[in-house]
Formats: sequence, C-alpha cells, structure tokens
Amino acid sequence: MGQDILSVGLEGMKGHIVRVEANVRSDKDQFVIVGLPDASIKESKERVLSCLHALDVDLDMKKVTVHLSPADKRKTGTGYDAAMLVAVLKEVMKEPIPIDSSTCILASLSLDGRLESFHGLIPAIQQAVLLGFKRVLLPPVDVRVLGQSLTAELIPLADVQQLLDCLRGQMTFEMDVPKVLVKEEEAVDLAYLPDFSTVRGHKEAKRALEIAAAGGHHVLMTGPPGCGKSMLADTFHTILPDLRNEEMLEVYSIYHLAKERRGFSSRPPYRSPHHSASAISLIGGGTYPKPGEISLAHRGVLFLDELGEFSRKTLDMLRQPMESGEVTISRVRQSVTYPATFTLLAATNPCPCGYFGSNERYCSCSPQQVRTYQLKASGPLLDRLDFVLSLTSVGLKQEEHSERSEVIRKRTEQAYQLQWSRYKGGWLNGTVPGSLLIEECGLTKEHTEQLESICFHEKWSNRTQVKLIRIARTIADLAGSATITDAAIEEAVHWKRLASLHHETNRSTTI
Repeated sequence: MGQDILSVGLEGMKGHIVRVEANVRSDKDQFVIVGLPDASIKESKERVLSCLHALDVDLDMKKVTVHLSPADKRKTGTGYDAAMLVAVLKEVMKEPIPIDSSTCILASLSLDGRLESFHGLIPAIQQAVLLGFKRVLLPPVDVRVLGQSLTAELIPLADVQQLLDCLRGQMTFEMDVPKVLVKEEEAVDLAYLPDFSTVRGHKEAKRALEIAAAGGHHVLMTGPPGCGKSMLADTFHTILPDLRNEEMLEVYSIYHLAKERRGFSSRPPYRSPHHSASAISLIGGGTYPKPGEISLAHRGVLFLDELGEFSRKTLDMLRQPMESGEVTISRVRQSVTYPATFTLLAATNPCPCGYFGSNERYCSCSPQQVRTYQLKASGPLLDRLDFVLSLTSVGLKQEEHSERSEVIRKRTEQAYQLQWSRYKGGWLNGTVPGSLLIEECGLTKEHTEQLESICFHEKWSNRTQVKLIRIARTIADLAGSATITDAAIEEAVHWKRLASLHHETNRSTTI
C-alpha cells in the first residue's frame, strides 16, 4: 500500500489529519467511499471516476474502495477529492507517485481534472500548518498574502497533471493565477473613522477603556440615554493594536467558515449584534453549526448595547467563552469548537426608562421594574467584568484637550509587545491562565500581602484578587514597567472599588 495520502478535516475551527487510502482489486465494477463521508463526499465518486477516465486509467472489472480515516470522525466537504484521486492512482499506475508525511493535498475536482477551491479552504490551510505540514498542495488561488503569514510552502496547481508532476519533483511549469481568493482591504481614510478626540469629557472612562484595550479586559458602561456610552464604544476599537499575521489569518478563516464578508485585514473585528439576537446567533450553532457573533469578534470587540434588553439566558451563555477563549457547540451528530477570545464591551441604561438615579429627569419606573431590569446580567457574569463605569451626561462646554486614537494606539501596541514577549503564547493579561499570570507578572511578596489584606477587608473573592493583578499588570505595561508598581496596584484597587460602589448603590436603591 505504501504511504497514505494526507489531507486535513475540520471540526469547527480545529483541524485533524485525514489519511486517505485506496484498495483496487479485480471484482465487479464498483467504487465505494467509507469513513463516515457526507453526501458531498459520496458524490466525489463521480468526479474521481471522470478524472480517471480523462487520464486513460482503465478500471474495468475493478472494485475501488477508498477509506478516509480516522473512521469514527464525520467527514464533510469536497476538499478530499484530489487526495482520493491520488490514492487511487498510486494503486493502479505502474510509475510510482512519491509523497511523504510532510505534504498534504487540499483541493476539489472538476470533471475534466481541474483543481478547484472549496468552502473551508482557508481554515484548512491554517490548520494544516498548525498540524505540522511543510508543504500544502492547493487549487489555483492567490496565496501571496497567505504566504506572508505561514511557514509552510503553499503550492497552487491548475490540474491533476500538474499535481502529479509536482509530487514527482517535475515542477517546471508556470501558471497564471486565475482569481484572487483573498486580498488586502483598501486603506480607509482615518479622518472618516470615529476618534477618541471627538468624545467630550469622560476622562476617567477613557482611561479605563485604554487599560481595557491594552490588556483585553471586559467593560460595562451604565448611564442615562445620550451620556456617551455608544460613542465611546464606537471609538474603542480604534485604539486596539493591529492584528499579527497569524491572527489575521485566524480571523479571516472564521469569517470564511461563517460565510461573512471580511477582507484580509489587519484591523481587529468589531461586532455589535442587536439585543433581539437569538442565543444561537450570538454563541453559534444551528443544524449545521456555524460560528456566532462571539467567534466573529475573535481578537476584537463584541459590543452589546442595551445589555438589559438581552435575555438572561443568552447573557449567561457568555460566561464560559469569556473564561476559556473558545466555545464548544455540542450536537447529537458532532461537537465543534470555535475560538472566541474577545473583549466584551457592554452598555446599559440603569432602568427601562433610562433615568434611574439621574439628576436630569424623574425616573418613572417602579422599584420592581428597576430591580428586574438590572438583574438581567447575573452576578457571575458581572463578576467577570473588569471595569464598571457609571457615566453622566457631559455638556458641550466641557471642552478639553483629548488625545487622538492614533496616539493611544501606540501605547496599547507597546503594552501588547510586552505581553507577547512575557507569555510567549499570544496571551494578554486579561486572558492569560491564572497560574501563568502569577508566575510571570513580577508581583513582589509585599504586593501580594497588600492585595490579600485589601481583599480580606473589602470581602472580595479570590477571583477578584487575580483580577486586580491582571489590571495592575496592564497598567504597569502601559507605563513600560517590568514589575508591578505601587501606583499600578492603587489604580487597580480604585477601579474595583468603583465597581463595588456601583453594585452596592443599585442594591440599596432597589430594596
């Protein structure tokens, strides 16, 4: 049998190696594909047979069995066509077809032997590289942009003959790429983008958002209508650093799977689903599972405006992805996992009418309405929010010199660089596992004792203590400090006390 032909299968965004082997023996004419193929793979039989006929391969009185292993994993899509064809050719051709375990084939077939793209090609390429393949054979698509992001050699091929020549080391052909699979988004004039300098006042909120952007921390903004919550949210993503090459490919792969439009852009995604969005659209899933809003916001921002209008059940589904950075959707037939490392930015009014606790207008809501509205976000969800900002309306006369987003973004980029070099795994302070955070954050024994004492007197939980370390580490990174400073700890405690004060105020006024 020799070396199996290798391809890549996807379960959500996680890839696994699929080994394609074929057996050809004298028997009644038949072509069988086994290994839990879906309907599109079963139809591959006709495409492969047509290509074999075009290559003048005689299969009269031959039974062909193609096996896709592992046999207990469901296979979907047409990306195994070319691998199955090569597996059959290895069995019937006298001339050997050399292939090693560092090469995989990802391509669909036309009836006349042309290699074609298929849905899921981009995430399959990304996962092939993560699985350790050094050479990936592809249909004729423009991979110049992808090639800058990957360490593997991507080889676009036009047809089956070029595929065979490539495997035999006879790559003397040249090919014009007929279409562009991905291309860089056109640069957008920054003058037309929202900018932090256009937001009047809210100096304290801007500082909190800068810390959140630098460390991947979650934020809740509450206040009466028109106080500036949505404006701050719209400008928040402009201070996030650009994505790295591997992150750009990861985000593009998710949008490719979800069939959502997005170019190969270096800017982090920004998603703002309406409060009427269902749990499935927010988390992901469906009969044929696809990524939800939290995955489309991966490496970017998920903005939930009017948080109190979302259902409590939907909001509680955010708790696990906020901790793990991924979401697993379990169905009877399969379970799929999508990445979901996002920064949650939420905004809410304090009550249904919006003016509870305001000095501008009288609140017309009953205490029970206010309590019900504020309890939409459960305690465990609120406990995962690093900043809770109570905003008030700002007059037009409160003009002040405010930094542009570009200036703030330079500071957050420097903080990102420190975190990448510290954790060696693409983690941020807000998402890094607690054990790695404690090991690498540079917290002294005196600071540890100080935080323990504060948390004991304030009756704060262990999670809150770790959260204080996360925030303090981000504040120190913004200042360029290698260790957590006294000032960083004081500021982190200040933000936590503001959040606690907000919760206590709401609790006392609704009882």
